Amino acid sequence: MSTHTQYSIKTAVSSTRILFGLLPGLGALILLRMAIHLYRPDIEDAEHRVRDYPFENLYDCYDFIIVGAGSAGAVLANRLSENPNWNILLLEAGQDENVLADIPVLFPALQTSAIDWQFVTEPSDEYCLSMVDTRCKWPRGRVLGGSSTLNAMLYIRGNKRDYDNWANMGNIGWSYDEIIKYFVKSEDMRIPEYQNNPYHGVGGPISIEHFAYEQPITGKILEASQQLGYKIIDANGPSQTGFTRSHATLRDGLRCSTAKGYLRPVSKRRNLHISVHSLVEKILIDENRRAYGVKFVKREQTKIIKASREVILSAGSIQSPQLLMLSGIGDSEHLKEVGIYPIVNLPGVGKNLQDHVAMGGHSFLFDNPYNNGTDYCFNLNSVWSLGNLIDFAINKKGSLYSMMEAEAMAFVNTKYQDPVEDYPDIQLFIAPTSDNMDGGLFGKRANGLTDETYAELYEDILFEPSFSIVPLLLRPKSRGYIKLKDGNPFSPPRIYANYFEDPQDLKILIEGARIVQALVQQPALQALNARPNPHRNPGCTQHELMSDEHLECQARHHSLTIYHPVGTCAMGSIDNHNAVVDPRLRVYGVKGLRVVDGSIMPTIVSGNTNAPIIMIGEKAADMIKEDWMQGGIDIIQCDRKYKQNEEAIEADSPNRIRLSQLGAPDILNETASLFPELSKGFLPTTNKRRSNTTLLTSLDNNRKKTSLPNSYNPIDHYHSSDVLNTYDEDRKNPKILQSYSNKIPQYSFKSNPFGNTNIMKNSMPVYSSINPFTELTERDKVRPFYARKPYYKHKHQSNNHKSFSNIRKPQNVQNRPNESKKKIYFKTEEVISPKGRKECKIWLYYDGMKYKVTI
Repeated sequence: MSTHTQYSIKTAVSSTRILFGLLPGLGALILLRMAIHLYRPDIEDAEHRVRDYPFENLYDCYDFIIVGAGSAGAVLANRLSENPNWNILLLEAGQDENVLADIPVLFPALQTSAIDWQFVTEPSDEYCLSMVDTRCKWPRGRVLGGSSTLNAMLYIRGNKRDYDNWANMGNIGWSYDEIIKYFVKSEDMRIPEYQNNPYHGVGGPISIEHFAYEQPITGKILEASQQLGYKIIDANGPSQTGFTRSHATLRDGLRCSTAKGYLRPVSKRRNLHISVHSLVEKILIDENRRAYGVKFVKREQTKIIKASREVILSAGSIQSPQLLMLSGIGDSEHLKEVGIYPIVNLPGVGKNLQDHVAMGGHSFLFDNPYNNGTDYCFNLNSVWSLGNLIDFAINKKGSLYSMMEAEAMAFVNTKYQDPVEDYPDIQLFIAPTSDNMDGGLFGKRANGLTDETYAELYEDILFEPSFSIVPLLLRPKSRGYIKLKDGNPFSPPRIYANYFEDPQDLKILIEGARIVQALVQQPALQALNARPNPHRNPGCTQHELMSDEHLECQARHHSLTIYHPVGTCAMGSIDNHNAVVDPRLRVYGVKGLRVVDGSIMPTIVSGNTNAPIIMIGEKAADMIKEDWMQGGIDIIQCDRKYKQNEEAIEADSPNRIRLSQLGAPDILNETASLFPELSKGFLPTTNKRRSNTTLLTSLDNNRKKTSLPNSYNPIDHYHSSDVLNTYDEDRKNPKILQSYSNKIPQYSFKSNPFGNTNIMKNSMPVYSSINPFTELTERDKVRPFYARKPYYKHKHQSNNHKSFSNIRKPQNVQNRPNESKKKIYFKTEEVISPKGRKECKIWLYYDGMKYKVTI
């Protein structure tokens, strides 16, 4: 009983501490977003962002309709629109990329955000036992670029034998020698030592780099790997066995999604229309079993659009089979169960589900060799600092460029795999951090760990130096499946991962953990006193630490997906009863319908799946072009009354939102809406005690009072080059921001404004805003609020805002001519709360708005 009470108290303290850290975390993200808007136009990339094509101007018929703008769909849209005689429609259920997605360190926060479908598996008593409701979280991208916009950016092609095995299964054209050219074609290798290499390409749409910031502990782990007898290799080169610094889809240190690499450069092509917020409900199939169009909904408006040549499903391994089943293609018995009339009986739809399962919670403490307070591993408290913000915004460097989950990785052989074959069965993710180093704000939430599990594993070692080495099973024998919950396209499907259904999978994973144990025992890490986390999962306390029984228990409790579900629309020869598509990715039994994404993999590749899915998109585009060049395929005759003449086509151009029409981004609401879980309670709908009920209301009212265009939508949040010019002079002299930050040490003297969870134990942050515009000059009345001078420069001020003019400005910049154009100021003050507690108040003045944070 006492033990249970102790657990309950610890759990309550841990969950409360995490809760109190959420709003400061959101405040940090808002401040980071502001800094990007002011000083990083390269990230906002306003001139090249994809524009949503107006719903009312969509054609009635296109040559090709692509469903899903993810890792494969974006590739297809780019390559098929190279033919100017083809009209392409790309439908994406999500929105455009948010600029915060570019920042590598933020990738865990993107999971469970508004650009994540937030799928979970069905409850299980065999795996994910330490997850909420015993369900595994399966993040998938609901955004342009799909999962390439929220993944860990790791670039791994897999093993040669993976593709040769596909070919041996009857999939002609898919051997390694036949597909390697598509990896090379897609790649812009920027790692110098690999640029003049037959295994790599330069000039492709997807840039490949090392992560721009590396924690010191990563180098020590790689040193230990050499002491254990492994080589440092190019994991995408001639051999796979060994350790490597991670290759990543990065451009100048920032995320390079397929939306950035493939869509932005071509989004202005006249024959490519991209429609976001467009959820496809079903594929339309005629009496001849020909796919002739799709039915989709966009902002509560439903539309049917026809495809004269093909409908191409690129909705991913969960939703491609879901859409097939909703359209009457799948196991006929299952379809009847949910009330769907079966058109084509394909029992393989949704079957053959494979994923890379990993053993989580495998973390190690060590002694920091630095005695000057510098971190040796990733530490959220240090990363979220004003100095790092300045480094990122002004100097384009620093730890915000790090990716703490896998700065390095390895491919190793257990005793079950012959090392001579160079076909490793375990992948190791080397992370210069552990879940104790972020205070539970990101890793816990992304993985869905229960409060009790997190508290028992990490609460007693919060922010103690640590690292993780996560073993992953590369070629699982277990198979899962996907079923429909019902016939409603808005209902998520039922996902049965079936991890460890085959007992051999657990045996291999335990051996992978043993290799990790041997690595930690090497001199390079023992010099740092590296040791396992002494705390055990609360479901595994009966087993001796690091015993086989303990490791099996840990794998079943702390089961992690590495976000690689594949195989649910498997490619195979016509005599394969469970095959869904043929080797040219055409759906069996239906004309004019293909599937092009990771679901077509007959067996999972030995590594991360993003690069192979991009390859699949490249190869599929070539196959589609070849098939239609050869002729002999019927084209559906569409009613071409829509925009068939030149005048109508020319008329399309004004209908795309012009950059000059867009206002400054609605930063607060944009960020809060991206992270709805973090912003709970931040944007209340009503509050009679406040004169200004919400930030949302305040900003919306300001928008109504000013000259923002009617077409402006907070979701389409990019501003024009004209707006950027407002800040040009300040950008030319970035030392201005540095000088400001140097003069306001109060900003971080007591608390970390980026969400130091240690500070949050005693007080809850409060965010509020006021409307600073009381009286405007005649000139300002005709200028949008984002182009006005800062508030304190207005001649007419209300008495309520006199304190604004007292902001302390550095003496060395007071008389600079550009001073009137500054858009961001801080003021800090220590005050005594009504309850006698000391509080630090921060006022942030940004774009004529005043925001207050109390910490």
